[in-house]
Amino acid sequence: MKISGKTLVSLPALFLLAALVFYGCSRQDGRTQQGVSGGGSAAKVNPAGFPIVTETVTLTVFGSRDQNQAKWSDMYFFKKYAEKTGINLDLQEVPAQGFEEKKNLLFASNELPDIFLRAYISPVQFTMYGAASKQLIPLDPSLDQWAPNIAKIIRDNEAVRMAVTAADGRIYGLPELDFSNTGSMGFKQWINKTWLEKLGLQVPTTPQELRAVLAAFQSRDPNGNGKADEIPLGIREISSIYVLGGSWGLDHQMGDTVNITNGKIHYWLKDNNFKEYLVFLNDLYKNKLLWQNYYKADSRPEWRSNLSNALFGAFYMPYSDVFINVEDQFTGYPPLKGPYGDQLWADANNGVNTPGAFAISNTCKYPEAALRWVDYFYSDEGSIFYRYGIENETFTFDAQGNAVINNDILRSPEGFMTALGKINLVPGGGGPHLITSKTDGIVASDLTKKVSADLAPYRPKVIFNKPALSETDQERVNAIVQDLNKYRDESVTKFIIGEWGFERWDEYCRTLDRIGLSELESIYQKAFDASRK
Repeated sequence: MKISGKTLVSLPALFLLAALVFYGCSRQDGRTQQGVSGGGSAAKVNPAGFPIVTETVTLTVFGSRDQNQAKWSDMYFFKKYAEKTGINLDLQEVPAQGFEEKKNLLFASNELPDIFLRAYISPVQFTMYGAASKQLIPLDPSLDQWAPNIAKIIRDNEAVRMAVTAADGRIYGLPELDFSNTGSMGFKQWINKTWLEKLGLQVPTTPQELRAVLAAFQSRDPNGNGKADEIPLGIREISSIYVLGGSWGLDHQMGDTVNITNGKIHYWLKDNNFKEYLVFLNDLYKNKLLWQNYYKADSRPEWRSNLSNALFGAFYMPYSDVFINVEDQFTGYPPLKGPYGDQLWADANNGVNTPGAFAISNTCKYPEAALRWVDYFYSDEGSIFYRYGIENETFTFDAQGNAVINNDILRSPEGFMTALGKINLVPGGGGPHLITSKTDGIVASDLTKKVSADLAPYRPKVIFNKPALSETDQERVNAIVQDLNKYRDESVTKFIIGEWGFERWDEYCRTLDRIGLSELESIYQKAFDASRK
């Protein structure tokens, strides 16, 4: 399998689907129908331990290479793992730019690799390339035998199982999983402890207390430079609004504006709680307690400058590495207890970062070996190897037993991520493996880990991804969401910055219904119910 370097042009959707059906039907065999056979090539595969195979085999690989990663054939990770397993890889990675188009053309031409690695195969593509065209083999019948580590995770975690299961009930891909405290949530909330101490203030515990603290940040010159340059609250962009409403009981299930209660999916964009949350934000904005440029598309550089100069009193960020120069001025704090007693940190996830980080095609002659190859990365030992390398070569263990990357990599003149990209696939994420609180320290500072651990008790108990949809339902959802999200973001921004008064709330709700909010809820409820059977 080779990828042309020529410029690729888009194929019409009908041609692509026709190609999938034609090639899928022409290539079906026993393996595509039933998954890994458990015979034939299994004779070359050891049931446990290393090497994986009794005779050296070669697997072709297709995937997306992050800009910070070295050429995969030169990467330490692949070289060392080949020595350990006896499995050589014919690596055919391509740059991230244009990757999706090249992946789709690969399926359309049926020039398939043995395995897809860091290939971002979506739930929709599970249906297209697995259930429909049979070009990806179902893995679920074989996981217990050949991939017991990931099999146990899927068996023990309903949310993970649902996230990786296609609409036909089969599993065609394996995920990147992040079960660490830092990775199991997006934003963490930070507040300037130096300013609090100078002004004699306590960490706020309610929205009203937060407003009072922000007002003090604005008026009492806490940075002591004699200028009114403090920015009390630094929300970064429009999309941040929807994940920060947990204190009003607004969860973010399925990565969307959704609450799930007793198995019932509910989009809360029309709820009174959401309206009250927007009223609160509007009050902050009109009093200049909320950063005035948060909604502008070109404001990111200004936001980063404000952050690195410690001009924000409170803000939200996933990791402290982007403000490491001033991190000692900030601390985390628990979610605010809202007007109805809610104290929820909604910007959380179930750990499934990429549902289809790994898949096996129907052309693979050694699927058992491929499964054993990837399953190691879902063990504690394999997670350390994937993220840190080999002890005393690329990392050491500290006194507490934590892996610590070598200083020549961490402090490399070419930059940490570039240096790490010569070692492994960690830069850019998206690879099939397990991340835990023991192995997230390669990107998370000690402060970030502490702030994350303090927020962890306030995450939802169960967090669901969007369930897989049929092709027909997915097409309808795409049409609704395109219009819905555009109108939602425009309307919410107008309410917050005061271009619309809240007397227009009913009009806003009616428009959401006309676009299809209720239909969207019904489609996902049907798929959610089916996925839990």
